[in-house]
Formats: sequence, structure tokens, C-alpha cells
Amino acid sequence: ERANNFREEELKKCTRKLANSNLSDKELEAVERLSRGIVNKLLHGPMAHLRKSESVEQKQAAVKELSSMFRLEDEDTPNGRSRRR
Repeated sequence: ERANNFREEELKKCTRKLANSNLSDKELEAVERLSRGIVNKLLHGPMAHLRKSESVEQKQAAVKELSSMFRLEDEDTPNGRSRRR
């Protein structure tokens, strides 16, 4: 969910910049599909790692690792600053 929020925020910035280049709706949709594809590919590895964990302890350790890597404890604002929940 957070990855998608970041994707949408960056897409809005990009769309504003691309609006001046007279891209068609079809071309803008292609940019959106591209951004979704990038996010999905970036998340595939971590999600697969989490799914392959067999024991509860392994799953908890994997969640802790991923949480630390992606700073899930912090609530990031769209401008990149983070604040504690």
C-alpha cells in the first residue's frame, strides 16, 4: 500500500511535467502501467521471501527484516520526510 502511495505521488509529479509535452491519454496510461510494473517487480522478491518462510518464527523474523529494510515503522510523508507513528 505504501509503495503504491509513493508510486501515485511520483506519477502525479511526472504527469504534471509531461502535460506540457502533449502526450495522449494512451501514452499517459502507458506511463502509469510502467510505474505499476516497476513497483510490482520491486516488491516481488520481498513478498516471495515472506511467503516461503515455513515456521512462525521464520515469518516473524522475515517481517521484522522487511519492516526494517522498508522502514515500515515510520510513517513517510509523500515529500520524503518521515515521522513516527
